[in-house]
Amino acid sequence: MANFSIGLLKNVVEEIKSNVPAQDLDPAVLLAARPGLPDYALPIELPPPSHPLRERGMQLLWVRSVTVAAAIVGSANLKLFTKFDETFERLKADFASHPKVTEHLAQYGDFALVRATEGELPGEMRMMPFISTQAKGTEAKETIPETHSEAKRVFVGVDYGRSDVKCAVVDADGKEVSTYVTRWWDLPDGAQERQYLDPACLNSIDKPLRCLGEGALEVVKSAVDALKESDQSFIIAGLGLSAAGCVRDGKLCGLPPVFGGCDAVASAAVLDHLERCVLEYLVERLGDRFGSTVVCHPEACKTMLVNDGDASAMWGAQGLDKASSSVAGCSEDNAAPEASIGLFLSCGTGLAGGIVKEGGYVCGGGVLEAGKLIIGLPLEEGGVAPKHDTLLIPAAAQGVAGTQRSFFNLLAARGGERIEGKAEQRAAIVAMQKRPLDEEVRSIFECLGTWLAAFVEELSVYLPFQLTHVEAGGKLTDAASGEVMLTKAKEALKPLGINSVRR
Repeated sequence: MANFSIGLLKNVVEEIKSNVPAQDLDPAVLLAARPGLPDYALPIELPPPSHPLRERGMQLLWVRSVTVAAAIVGSANLKLFTKFDETFERLKADFASHPKVTEHLAQYGDFALVRATEGELPGEMRMMPFISTQAKGTEAKETIPETHSEAKRVFVGVDYGRSDVKCAVVDADGKEVSTYVTRWWDLPDGAQERQYLDPACLNSIDKPLRCLGEGALEVVKSAVDALKESDQSFIIAGLGLSAAGCVRDGKLCGLPPVFGGCDAVASAAVLDHLERCVLEYLVERLGDRFGSTVVCHPEACKTMLVNDGDASAMWGAQGLDKASSSVAGCSEDNAAPEASIGLFLSCGTGLAGGIVKEGGYVCGGGVLEAGKLIIGLPLEEGGVAPKHDTLLIPAAAQGVAGTQRSFFNLLAARGGERIEGKAEQRAAIVAMQKRPLDEEVRSIFECLGTWLAAFVEELSVYLPFQLTHVEAGGKLTDAASGEVMLTKAKEALKPLGINSVRR
């Protein structure tokens, strides 16, 4: 059966280690600046100039530098420590010849790549600290007024991705009260019905904001309907927004691809406080929609914005169990000697992920844009090695590792018709999942499971601790075929000490 034409980076590393004497290796280290923390540092051992494997080493340096800058840390300020001028100049030339990469990194500042000295190397490689989830979000400035002290406290969650907007209401105990899902839509002038479309077609930031706000209002309405017999009033005590896009310290970085049709400058004021803008949209309309049944005092309402991967991780942290393996690479004040560390993945159109440690600690120090991680190098001209849609770099996780994109990319690699429309893609996935687990279906999902495991293994290269648990959700993980995919991933990851892989 046809497969992706990608050679894994771990094989390149092994090839270099097996064929280059240790004393001849260039002990290169890539540094990436980040606010409030020492530079992230990734060692990358390379063949010296004139060695037959030199070009393979330079390709390895390039794609791992892209991964550090775009997928792990989120940084436009890079340094390279190397023994050879040629190594630095080659990496500099690679960035210059890939303008889409530097354009993407511009959301973190002006791009810069300079030579580092040995004295600039940090004492700890791959440092990624854990931070308490309690440190995230904006605390309420006021307490709930006495006039509403008896009202039932509820919390609204809104999650957006390229495909749809999902909303939920939970009570103070975390119990689900209601949910609501809608596709992105517009209401052109004079139109009576919503027009459903790709959100990148929305050309003004007030339009996606309206979709998010109306979704929040709809899920509140569902909550009121679900509890109407209780004859109780409600007060919204918190609103959380899960965003498909780069988030650092609770702020969106630049213009997310979902809002790609909007002007970045004109949208900046909204995007800088998107969760508060959604809350304001909600509050302005509560009285008209619900009278005095539902109220919200903005200054007494906590808000939080995280990326969708971190949202999955924060939810999944509740189910983490003790692991017997020791956790390395964590500072003494926030790491238990024995703790489970889970990677929680959202396998949608793209790939989002978050890492959390038992006890409610989320991995910080970066952005973890999982879909931008580069898994390997193209093997041959004309082979299928899907490119990231923004970076235009082949072999990105977005297009191969358990996502809807990976499913359709694999079908195309096997000679199938490429399906582009969102509705058509969803119908094709549902149809495939309804089929019996025949040889073709099993082969497709076992292949996707192998690539999902390859993503996790490559991600581990950048982490200072041992993952013990992987949990994946999303349309492709549904049904028996999804179980086949996750079972195959579990088989591949077990030798790495990851014993739990589940939906």
